[in-house]
Amino acid sequence: MDSFPLGSYLTRETMYCLVNPDLQIEIPPETVETVTQCRAMLEKELAKEEPIYGVSTGFGHLANTWIPNDRLAELQVNLIRSHAAGLGSPIPRHITKTAMILLANSLAKGHSGITMPTLELLKELINFDAVPVSYSIGSLGASGDLAPLAHIALALIGEGTIDYHNQKMSPKQFYEMTGLSPITLSAKEGLALINGTHFITAYALHTLDLAKKLMSAALAAGALSLEALRGTIRHFDPLISSVRPHYGQKAVANRMHEWLEGSEIIASHADPNVDHKVQDPYSLRCIPQVLGAAWDAFEHLESKIAIEVNSVTDNPLIFPEENTILSGGNFHAEPLALPLEMATLAVTEIASIAERRINRLVHPNTPELPPFLANDPGLQSGYMIPHYSAVAALNKLKTLCFPAVIDNLPVSGDQEDHVSMGMTSATKAYEAVQLSLQIVSLEMLMAVRGLNLQENRPKSSEKLERLIKKINGHIPFEKNDHYVRPPMIQINSLIQSPDFLDLLSVPKTFAEIP
Repeated sequence: MDSFPLGSYLTRETMYCLVNPDLQIEIPPETVETVTQCRAMLEKELAKEEPIYGVSTGFGHLANTWIPNDRLAELQVNLIRSHAAGLGSPIPRHITKTAMILLANSLAKGHSGITMPTLELLKELINFDAVPVSYSIGSLGASGDLAPLAHIALALIGEGTIDYHNQKMSPKQFYEMTGLSPITLSAKEGLALINGTHFITAYALHTLDLAKKLMSAALAAGALSLEALRGTIRHFDPLISSVRPHYGQKAVANRMHEWLEGSEIIASHADPNVDHKVQDPYSLRCIPQVLGAAWDAFEHLESKIAIEVNSVTDNPLIFPEENTILSGGNFHAEPLALPLEMATLAVTEIASIAERRINRLVHPNTPELPPFLANDPGLQSGYMIPHYSAVAALNKLKTLCFPAVIDNLPVSGDQEDHVSMGMTSATKAYEAVQLSLQIVSLEMLMAVRGLNLQENRPKSSEKLERLIKKINGHIPFEKNDHYVRPPMIQINSLIQSPDFLDLLSVPKTFAEIP
């Protein structure tokens, strides 16, 4: 999908289009009508000069302070300036751009009271690839992603900083270059722009997109390690999963069987009726159970994101057909925060079991391979220290597993007395999946090295041989000790490249039928 019409419904499969940095958006006529009708109703209510939270009142603890109509525009500008209080490192621009599209799509649903000029300018920024600079610390995951989203809103009124094609500039410079103009916010528009879960959802969506690649790479790496360690395919027999039919376990077992089917390596050390090895260690034998549980965790997160990308998480909400305005808590990110914490645990477990296989690949007591994958052990150290790097990365991963969602500190004079800390859950999950990818890529590199060191070995399966050829084609095999960091970096980049991902058969969604 290269063009996305605002107001659209996204399925599990189509929602991944939002991670495309080149995605363009459009505003169809029906969306214009919906947004205009919603705004008309809000204007009608404003004419009554009665308090409406966030529209004609203050915010948070100041909700009982009424603001006269002639100062409502000033109220919105003050809101954006005072809430743009981000700390920490800048949020990656591709995540901010996804958050902008999610924000625009939510506003297009016609429950936020936005004006069309505001939605039009947000669309223009997205299509110009002009991404406001926002910051990773500031959202508590309740009352929406207030601080991060305020930095987006700031750019719409001509303040803050814009990243325009990777060049930082003031909004004034951007508007002069493009001929666009900043907007003047009307009543409620400032609150509508910042009172949603769009950054948490953007992080979650990008995390899940990486998790699909991680899962596929982990299955391939596990299959390569099994071949290098002369393991058996029998542990992936569908009969085993048939009596414990967890969805993820079946999906993983099926894919492991696909990777290894037809392997001459397995045939070379297995009697047709009885395997040479009755049982492999857990890190090989229990791949379906461990990675399958992770698959199920990702599927749960995916189901929640599929709801969130189609939701309106603003407050208060306007319902033109029912002729009512309701204040609620759709901005509370608990529905995403809990699954994100589980996803962090899941990617850590994927890395944890991969590290155990790395340990077996380099262990001096592994009979199938030379100690530490060294060509001349003793004189050479081989891949002893890359294992250390994997362990260090795993240690870092474990520190990310503390569940931020269970923390709570009341704010805004105790008006906002329970928050989700979902932004912390989201940024942790995104960092965790990247670290796990590094560990799994190391396993893949070392498993292929182990196979390369086995001279005159039988062939693996046709599918794995294509993978081995691809890796050796990009990272030439060196028997003797060499500078190990370059291939470690290369393999991590390689497994995320489009043609390599095709070889990995990355699933379109975690709900895909195995």
